[in-house]
Amino acid sequence: MRQMLVILVAVLAVWAGPAGLARGGEPVGGAAIPGLEALSLEDRARAQENLERWKQLPPEERQRIREGFERWKQMSPDEQQRIRQNLETFRTLPPETQQQIRENYQRWQRLSPEERTQLQERQDRWQKLSTEQKQGVRQRLDDYRKLPPEERKQLQERLDRWQKLSPAEKQAVRKRVEERRKLSPAERKRQQKRQHEQERQRTRRD
Repeated sequence: MRQMLVILVAVLAVWAGPAGLARGGEPVGGAAIPGLEALSLEDRARAQENLERWKQLPPEERQRIREGFERWKQMSPDEQQRIRQNLETFRTLPPETQQQIRENYQRWQRLSPEERTQLQERQDRWQKLSTEQKQGVRQRLDDYRKLPPEERKQLQERLDRWQKLSPAEKQAVRKRVEERRKLSPAERKRQQKRQHEQERQRTRRD
């Protein structure tokens, strides 16, 4: 997600850069754009296209772009260079991938500060995983995507229940799982049978 955001910031920075904005921060009308004569023909065409896009944007979107441009101006030369490189990478991506990145950025914009913090913490934990651990996570995610819809729904419900548990309850569940791993296959099967029977009895009572 972080890489996607960096790429999108680069897009916005270039979109709202000197070729698309006047010195006062507003796009200029007509064909005369400050600094346009110093650009290549390709960049001139892109600047003119960005100007037309700018005219179509709602006020709140223009404000977000202005804020992105202000952040751009405050970056160090090295940071700006990294963003330019990310922008070039973005332009080489297939159209469907570019669209996916834009949609991810829009979802990020809609997140609350708490949700953004949680997402950043997950990203930090991911970065600390070894290559083997990351591969294991990817494999489990791939297995999940291959599940039938009903099984995915059940798995999501179990995950939701897990998220609602207190730290003490989660620790108790981990302990039971660890104890179950130490059982022999036959003992594990008997225990599973008892649990299924208990669940059926609870269902009848309900």
